[in-house]
Amino acid sequence: MNIKKTLLLTAATALGFAAAEACTSWVIHSSATKSGLMTVNKCRDTNPERISADFRRSPRGWRYLQLGRLNPALPSFGMNEKGVVTTCNDGDQITVKHRRGEHIQLGSPSILRQVLVECDNAYDGAVLIRDHCRAFRRPSGGGRNHGSTLMVADAKRAFLVDVGAGYGEIKEITSGMKVISNKMHLPGVEAIGCSTLGAYLSDRARETNTRKVLNQHRENGKFTVQGTIRACRAKCGEDLKDKYPFRRITLGDTCFEIDPEFPAYLSTAYAAIGPQRHTVFLAIPMALGQLPEKVSSGKWADLAFAFRAKCGDEHPALDELYAFEAKTFPEYERTREEARRLLRAGKTAEAVELLNKCFERQFKAADELLTRLAETTPKCEDPQKNLWN
Repeated sequence: MNIKKTLLLTAATALGFAAAEACTSWVIHSSATKSGLMTVNKCRDTNPERISADFRRSPRGWRYLQLGRLNPALPSFGMNEKGVVTTCNDGDQITVKHRRGEHIQLGSPSILRQVLVECDNAYDGAVLIRDHCRAFRRPSGGGRNHGSTLMVADAKRAFLVDVGAGYGEIKEITSGMKVISNKMHLPGVEAIGCSTLGAYLSDRARETNTRKVLNQHRENGKFTVQGTIRACRAKCGEDLKDKYPFRRITLGDTCFEIDPEFPAYLSTAYAAIGPQRHTVFLAIPMALGQLPEKVSSGKWADLAFAFRAKCGDEHPALDELYAFEAKTFPEYERTREEARRLLRAGKTAEAVELLNKCFERQFKAADELLTRLAETTPKCEDPQKNLWN
């Protein structure tokens, strides 16, 4: 990799941490999933902002799906056509400061984009992130002086990456499931971490409760996309604020399934673009030409945020969201397997058309449903009373 070239390409978008990514993420190894596919989930929490998703093309010609803030349009997480998924969570408060002025500062969104546009496997992505941070190229979140904990996965391998100013370690996840929130896990952080005991207990509780919900929804001992969605919508009440994935600053969730055979077409992002208790999960195949303008412009997420502000987090329409997904997910899975048969037969154009038409039908139905729910669900008398617990 040409570091000088990389620095020049990303310097214009090296924005550091405008806000902490105080998220809950997990990777489920392919040996533990019902589908047999490596699965990565990102429940994104940060300060309120407009969010979007779209497909981009790298200088190498690779397509990638990026999800995150609308402006600037940089990935908070994403997946490329090689089947590489990358995510980022906030980490420990640390004692080591970034060396100001000595290096071009590459913010985490810029580093994540570099993984998506340059790496065709998870190991190279994990090493890229680690080495940027060991070389002090990634700022420590402005005055916040924090590390980060990230995940990088492909169809065969998955890695946990813990980083800070001058620090970086990677660990392969070879089986089962790993949940992370906002505290680092790997050796070496004990020398630089200075988070409080209360902060550690809070984050470890969120990780534990997430594992509990995921385990409750396994099928024949295996994890599923539907179980992941149940987990990411789990929330606490007044007594246990912020101890489950859905929190007061939650902006959305995406569950990635990475296809080992045809990653550029059949890898899928099941994405809630907006708070996931107030919108449906869309099955987005990598074969999709582009997401609708309503999604890329932020208007689709705005609808979910308006729904939340009106009705709070405990609303009667949640069952309708689950019912919609119970119909659309099986339809998509059947379509994906038919597309696989076409791809094996060399009929790529037919497979792409099939997947695109399926998405178009499902998005139209989802748009009609969400618009109706936002308009007709009874308004909570005091939305703030049950909002963001």
